[in-house]
Amino acid sequence: MQKKILHILVLPQLAGSQRVALDILRSLPDDEFEKHVLFSTEIDGIKRQECQQAFEGAGVKVHYSKNLKRSICLSDLPALFEIYRMCRRNRYDIVHTHSTKPGIIGRIAATLAQVPCVIHTVHGLAFHKFVKFPRWQFYWLCEMVASLFCDRIVLVNKYYLRYFKWFRKKNTTIYNGVDFSLFPPIVPISDRINREPLKILSVGRVDFQKDPLTLLKAAQIVIRKEPKVQFTIVGEGELYQDCVQFIAMHGLSANITMAGWHNDVQLFYMNHDIFALTSIYESFGLIFVEAGYHMLPVVATNVEGIPEVVLDGETGLLAEAKNVERIAENILHLMADSRMRTEMGIKAHDWVISHFSTEEMCRKYLDLYRACCVRS
Repeated sequence: MQKKILHILVLPQLAGSQRVALDILRSLPDDEFEKHVLFSTEIDGIKRQECQQAFEGAGVKVHYSKNLKRSICLSDLPALFEIYRMCRRNRYDIVHTHSTKPGIIGRIAATLAQVPCVIHTVHGLAFHKFVKFPRWQFYWLCEMVASLFCDRIVLVNKYYLRYFKWFRKKNTTIYNGVDFSLFPPIVPISDRINREPLKILSVGRVDFQKDPLTLLKAAQIVIRKEPKVQFTIVGEGELYQDCVQFIAMHGLSANITMAGWHNDVQLFYMNHDIFALTSIYESFGLIFVEAGYHMLPVVATNVEGIPEVVLDGETGLLAEAKNVERIAENILHLMADSRMRTEMGIKAHDWVISHFSTEEMCRKYLDLYRACCVRS
């Protein structure tokens, strides 16, 4: 008899946690699991359509919640009751929540609805060092309370274990994975070595977390010393216009391109030489795995889970968050040393292929689901 499983996320777009959930659900045997996913209705249009088509193409039934929102709001309580009723009505065997907001509301609702197995994956934490302490305490307390309402907690890095030491029996670490079979062929290193001008790529949401203005300030320093260098920033977010204004104000339009949102970014990796991202917090970063697959050395920040994906001095160069000068130095160092770029690129490819595949990730989740079903 099939086990009914529901994944709960917020935004219906093919970003990090959504791609992870899609890969997990796609990999589950159809004769063993009946697959469902729940999203909010906050995003409409092409992104939502692409997301829905991808999940339905994987044999997943897609549901929407009119009350579930990404931010804290008055609809949180109605969302909890909506999910509770859905769980009672559909009699799910497993509810798997992703990220902070659905993790809090979804875990409580599923437990109250007596779902036999409730699992939460921590894709990121709202309490980090750039949050003021009263808010940090509030977010921490919410996460700890919600952790009482689940059977297993999956962390995407080992760094987060320090925050869940009271739940050691529930904790496990499963690194995110990428389906490398979907990627185009790699551009040979020999074709990149003498490519001019050098191109630096950044991919991700243009928002507070990714801190794109720090990257632009570092780029400004790099451009002064290497006037031919080209930067490309792929993504959208609330700081997009701030970035456009910064580029215009400092006369950097000839060197920096704001490329906007692209669902498929593989061609960008193939046409660039270095990958850079200046996040102030980052649980994992699938984009680092994608960059590594394409043999791009990485310049990034030494925060949370990044050092577990980007090996400092081996597959990239790390700096403290918001350290504009050091980030610029790391970019310039890689630009000046083609041998280092080559060695780091090759090591990055070998590292991500051997540690961050979807096959390994999905196998571990399937084992987790089966173990939970046996216990329940």
